[in-house]
Amino acid sequence: MSAGPNGPAAPPCDYRTLLPDDASTYDKGVVEGGLTAEEQGWLRQQRRDWQLKFDGARSSPEELVSGHSVDVVPERWAKFDQWLALDSGASSSLSLSRGAVTDVARQCRERELWLPLLVTSFAWGWGNSGFGPARLSWVLNGKAGLPGSSTTEIQKRLAAAVDVLDQRGAGAAYQLLLDVGRISEYGPAFFTKFLYFASRAVSGQYPALILDARLARQMQVFWQRRANEPYAVNGRSARWLWEGPRWSTRRYQIYRAFICRSVAQLSEPGERWTPELAELLLFRATRVT
Repeated sequence: MSAGPNGPAAPPCDYRTLLPDDASTYDKGVVEGGLTAEEQGWLRQQRRDWQLKFDGARSSPEELVSGHSVDVVPERWAKFDQWLALDSGASSSLSLSRGAVTDVARQCRERELWLPLLVTSFAWGWGNSGFGPARLSWVLNGKAGLPGSSTTEIQKRLAAAVDVLDQRGAGAAYQLLLDVGRISEYGPAFFTKFLYFASRAVSGQYPALILDARLARQMQVFWQRRANEPYAVNGRSARWLWEGPRWSTRRYQIYRAFICRSVAQLSEPGERWTPELAELLLFRATRVT
């Protein structure tokens, strides 16, 4: 078995174990049908293009994913430096890779303290765009004069989510953070990043997948292309199925099932695929072609 980010790679995932029993006929049809031949060829080309960026130095799915970096200016995040695993005094951009954030997750597991991963994965997710520090302040300090949860309570809820993640899987952890374990202003686009890195730090575990607006738009394209299939008759429009920003647990599981089905189709002798590699390539692509 090939090595993962911290040991053996996770075994192949089976989409049938992820697809909800009550999934609609439309969703089941898309997932079970998987990628078309053209879509498979397009994703394989996306992988080749990404691999060229490393001059052949990276080849395994885990290495290709770990090398995905985002530029971050630590100075912008200085108010969170007690939790941010970067030099907050640096005024120029630093490259923060998935591998580096996974290292933070590993340290959090050892210390059983999760705020550093929340903050670091949040900074990684925003990079240098938008008003990320302000949004993170809402999570940790409240919004519009309304107090948020204490950092002690946030740590408690994150720890509970990781425990559920380890014991019952990504779907159950997603449901917890969406519902009873909800953290104010901390929605799926960012808590799936937290769950992803927390799971990636464990040897042989199939990582939870990131789901954000960009990836949801890619899913919308796949579903829309199949809107005229017999199984899609009377189904909801692809646009509304993938409308965010708080996707249901069922929708998250359908997303994970589709990615796993796609990976099974893409994997062949000499070219192993993982769900996180497919997620990365779909995220990087401007559109599915």
